[in-house]
Amino acid sequence: MKLNCTFQDISDVLGANSSCKDPIQAVIIDSRKPIRGKEVLFIAIKGPNNDGHKYVEQLIHEGVTHFLVNDDFETEGLDGNFIKVTNTLDGLQALAGWHRGRFSYPVIAITGSAGKTSVKEWLYQLLKDNYNIVRSPKSYNSQVGVPLSLFEMTEKHNLAIIEAGISHPSEMVRLERMIRPTYGILTNIGSSHAHNFDTEIEHNREKYSLFEGVDWFVDGASDEFEKELKSVPEEFKISDKASVQNAAICWAFLKRFDPEGYSSYKKGFSDLEKLALRLEVQQGINNNIIVNDSYNSDVGGLEIALDLASNQPKKGLVLILSDLVADQASKPDLYGKIAKIIQDYKVEKVIGIGTDIQLLKDHIPEFIHFPSVSAIDSTVLTEISNSCILLKGARKYRFETLGTLLQEKHHDTVLEINLKALEHNLNVFRSKLNGAKIMCMVKAFGYGAGDLEIAKLMQRQGVDALGVAYADEGIALRAEGIKLPILVMNAEPAAFNGIIENRLEPVIYNSRILDEFIRELINYGETGYPIHIELETGMNRLGLLYNELPDLCSQLNAQPEVSVQSVFSHLAVSENPGEDDFTKIQLSRFQMGTKLIEEKLGYGFDRHICNSAGILRFPEGHLDMVRLGIGVYGIDPTESDKYGLESVGRLRTTITQIRKFVDTETIGYGRAGAANRGEIIGIIPIGYADGLKRSLSNGVGHVWVKGKFAPIVGKVCMDMTMVNLSGIACEEGDEVEIFGEHISVEDLANKMGTIPYEVLTSVSARVKRMYIKQ
Repeated sequence: MKLNCTFQDISDVLGANSSCKDPIQAVIIDSRKPIRGKEVLFIAIKGPNNDGHKYVEQLIHEGVTHFLVNDDFETEGLDGNFIKVTNTLDGLQALAGWHRGRFSYPVIAITGSAGKTSVKEWLYQLLKDNYNIVRSPKSYNSQVGVPLSLFEMTEKHNLAIIEAGISHPSEMVRLERMIRPTYGILTNIGSSHAHNFDTEIEHNREKYSLFEGVDWFVDGASDEFEKELKSVPEEFKISDKASVQNAAICWAFLKRFDPEGYSSYKKGFSDLEKLALRLEVQQGINNNIIVNDSYNSDVGGLEIALDLASNQPKKGLVLILSDLVADQASKPDLYGKIAKIIQDYKVEKVIGIGTDIQLLKDHIPEFIHFPSVSAIDSTVLTEISNSCILLKGARKYRFETLGTLLQEKHHDTVLEINLKALEHNLNVFRSKLNGAKIMCMVKAFGYGAGDLEIAKLMQRQGVDALGVAYADEGIALRAEGIKLPILVMNAEPAAFNGIIENRLEPVIYNSRILDEFIRELINYGETGYPIHIELETGMNRLGLLYNELPDLCSQLNAQPEVSVQSVFSHLAVSENPGEDDFTKIQLSRFQMGTKLIEEKLGYGFDRHICNSAGILRFPEGHLDMVRLGIGVYGIDPTESDKYGLESVGRLRTTITQIRKFVDTETIGYGRAGAANRGEIIGIIPIGYADGLKRSLSNGVGHVWVKGKFAPIVGKVCMDMTMVNLSGIACEEGDEVEIFGEHISVEDLANKMGTIPYEVLTSVSARVKRMYIKQ
């Protein structure tokens, strides 16, 4: 983020007074960023879950001297240069708008309910040979992300592509004032964030307000755009509907952007990198974590990727980096800049691939060089352990082979977890609350999504607590650096020592468990240890009845070893409108129980009873805290589409073998299936040991292959399944979707005769989880 201005310039832009003419080159808003120095401006943003002002004094000790703060922040006695404004977010945006105005080259603004990042990355790939392009890093499209994207603009560029995303009214007006786009793209209009607007018309009008000052824009949501979908060139060769839509948008834009030369871009469509937007986090060999960003190589992307990699809970940080594109004259400056970034992030080892990358040799103490990926000594890789390895390379170096080599295991069946969708769903539920805390449930391996990655995301997003079923789940999270309070819902006496040693917080559901836990606390010499009381209000599982509470409170008052942090209960039918009377009875019983406990104990505690459905349907039950479970994973427990939840998981595999039958034959165990003459049967490497239930056998279930449904043939086996591919133009190695974009978890659950919870939690641990940020 090269501002190339002075502190006085910034002061003038914001209407403040300062005579300090120190140069300012970089802006940061995250105190965790390793960028430091006298040429850095820290903007203290105050958000709903954190306040950057808390870190000002720490940053001063670390060498930062220039700050933008709110006018109520006390700066007396602090050794720094300060600009005070009414609201630092407004200041950040005003500064970004001023910086954007310093450049006259075209700015393309992209918005829409989906596909923004895909279109941005594809346009970049199509245009990069003809333009020096600055673009939003990954999905930086929010009220904070857009300013940070605009700060990337420099005089060396001649085209900018900026994403703009909104979730509330009036946000697009603020973004438009900063971006001031020359041209625009609207990918589509869907239900994402529409629940925050009074009407659909208001939501749509907000989207279009980005284009009020543009020369022209491509409208992917218009009826006229259907013509573009029908006229896409053969070079698209993209099978799924979303990719065709995104490619057609790029094509329509290029025809107006370069009407004389647009046909020259046709050949570029066949090379579009469908995964160019993804940062993948994978488990590696030797207890390593792999952050795979080997789809592009640029300096801005390097810093974004290093930021993610540095937050992984491993001891060391290793970077495998290829040559970056640069002209001969600028190479020393480019690699000097890269060396500074590497040093800032405290990378322990760099493995360089290519020719120019050797320019890092004198700057990096532990630097190993190879001319190509194929020339790498494999022992150099296998010696790396307990580290996070970032792969960042240009496409031509084929870093995908490194990813395969470094992954813990290779399996054609993968469960993709979209962390951006998780974050979106969390914010949907947050928007329903009025100050209540959030506990996120990560039990059962995070509902199949992987408890550690989900816990890390929730910790970064500022949730208040996590919930697990058993102590060993919580102990594993502690071992990986999770600091949040962790409730153990099924606290067993055999696990009490592990609970105490790892500062987990047990749920107490009867006086016997309380007595045994207090005895263990006495052995440890603990007092005031946090516990959580479970009440029975109608679920009729674990929990204390109302008439048992007086004795419980007497026991609690007599024992200084424990302190009640919260009291909670479970709603049995909160998703069912036909049972609302019973839910209201439960809420009433809970209020009576918590009132009695508070009176007996003489102090307060958090109260929580709402699950995902309760959050959506019973605002009066939000109380002090809510427990967010299946909803954050994209499953709407109310079976309604009006909340705009996004699917988090996508289970996919590949076709292992295809066979065309010349005669009618039986297929599989028990000869339960059959193929007629001329039918085509495919084998996919997934079975009931992976979570594809046997109840889907014999045509009950189907999979999605190349735009069509393929029914299951015969019985689902332990490790593989047969599907009918007749009439589907596919090949061995093609992708197969089990659930995701085209087959929802809810649809699959209905076919299996179960509920979405079981589908998600049944995906076995042997199926590789791949975490993406889209």
